[in-house]
Amino acid sequence: METSEPYSYVYMLSSSQTSACEWNSCSPGSNSDSQTEDFSGLNTSDNRAKTRVTSLILRKRRLAANARERRRMQNLNQAFDRLRTFLPQLGQDRQLSKYETLQMAQTYILALYDLLDQRS
Repeated sequence: METSEPYSYVYMLSSSQTSACEWNSCSPGSNSDSQTEDFSGLNTSDNRAKTRVTSLILRKRRLAANARERRRMQNLNQAFDRLRTFLPQLGQDRQLSKYETLQMAQTYILALYDLLDQRS
């Protein structure tokens, strides 16, 4: 099974934060004075103007989220396909659903456990 790459996040810093804090030396939990700001006195319209996200950025975020979800679902489906290979086939010509696969796996594990329990 493939290992997925860790998610990366982009943090937007104001110009006062970037000048007082270099990228390599700051951590999100550090107690630098330039990182701890009180936003209670700021005008909300000024704050919105600074944090406005363009439609291009939103579209890229959505595409990235869709790609992550697609990759997650592909990995999940591959896991179910692999589980189906270990379950006994009952002569069915159709593929078991995810729910049926989990039910069959549970029943099969209990049957194997009972078989081992009877032998000892």
